[in-house]
Amino acid sequence: MAKIKPVNEIVALVWDNGLFVELARKLGQQYKKVYYHCPWQNGFPKMNQAKIGFGIPEIELVSSPWQCFDECDIIIFPDVYFGPEQLFIEEHFPEKLVWGSRMGEDFELERAYTKELMKSVGLPVSDYSTVTGIDALKDYLKTHEDVWVKISRWRGHMETFPAPNFRLVEPRITELELQLGGFAPITEFIVEKAINDCEEFGIDGYCIDGEMPSLIFNGFEVKDKGDIGKMMKYSSIPEPITRWERLMKPFLKEVGYRGFLSTEVRITQDHTPYMIDACARCGSPPNELYQELFTNLGEIIYFGAMGKLVDPKPKAEWGAEILIHSSWADKNWQPVAFPKEMREFIKLRNCACINGIYYAIPQTVGLPEIGAAVGYGSSMDAAIKMAKEVAETVEGYYIEAQDDALDDAVDVIENANKVFPGMM
Repeated sequence: MAKIKPVNEIVALVWDNGLFVELARKLGQQYKKVYYHCPWQNGFPKMNQAKIGFGIPEIELVSSPWQCFDECDIIIFPDVYFGPEQLFIEEHFPEKLVWGSRMGEDFELERAYTKELMKSVGLPVSDYSTVTGIDALKDYLKTHEDVWVKISRWRGHMETFPAPNFRLVEPRITELELQLGGFAPITEFIVEKAINDCEEFGIDGYCIDGEMPSLIFNGFEVKDKGDIGKMMKYSSIPEPITRWERLMKPFLKEVGYRGFLSTEVRITQDHTPYMIDACARCGSPPNELYQELFTNLGEIIYFGAMGKLVDPKPKAEWGAEILIHSSWADKNWQPVAFPKEMREFIKLRNCACINGIYYAIPQTVGLPEIGAAVGYGSSMDAAIKMAKEVAETVEGYYIEAQDDALDDAVDVIENANKVFPGMM
């Protein structure tokens, strides 16, 4: 067992894929030292991944996690795809603490496996089929309407997309076939029947060996635009929303899950909860928000890695987040400008600061979301107001803050209160 240190004496390594460099920066304000590593190795490497975090004073980049490993008290994995590395460290370096989902990452990455696991504990599972090969997918979509097409593990090839009918998605399938190339005949797809006439709920936080904190952020996301939510007692959240992690507790404990966890649950009018996607990592949103909302984030992670559950200490009851988009950033370097006093409330992905200018660095798989503006307050209106004020200060070529997202989220909350009266 690692010797307990004061939080401000901890040396940490954040081992990431680039999305959560801001988390490392925030921990750098609370720990003695934070190293940051983003894997970059291939036959023809570029700086685009190796230099994520460059110029950010709260962290120190390392080209290899092993060059600082001996110095570190804790290794932090905010993203998935590092489960085997976490198990290796635990087995061979028992004196090191590890924060991460371990092989619990498969709850997110292996969709069919997770659905069968859910069935085994009595959780409701939506109608779905496993389809192998692009031709089989075409045939399936010609006879099945109003479905969602998903892929396990290889999200760099595609994100989940809706298929109202084959005619409407045929161009997307053609594009996907070309992109997959020789892998097209062997790629496995998960096709789920759409769950309509429902509202989407979810919890955002962290899990320690199957246990959830007594205080949780109960958020409502407007997909790819923003998030708004409220700190609530976990015990006060309606049971259908929390059923997944309660019934999956034995499996979370078995894999030694000690990391961030978010759920997306679609709940029908009769209160049947369909957990459609587990997020076995930092959710984005709202991790950007609880970097500022939780005053004791470093303590949560440090003691959580020991197996000790620490509740968050929030600055405010309500939080709001607006995603910042740029179609230009999909394939190009995106300079991002904002006033110095807003720095703590603007969270960038895949970022670096070069000669005083912040950039979102283009990656092999481009996404329009380059960051977020966050706000908090004693009321929903106060949190929204702050987030919008922060977002308005962000400037850059083709940059657009999704301000309308929070207005949409208010409607989502109103609908949620119809399902569970008085919840929010």
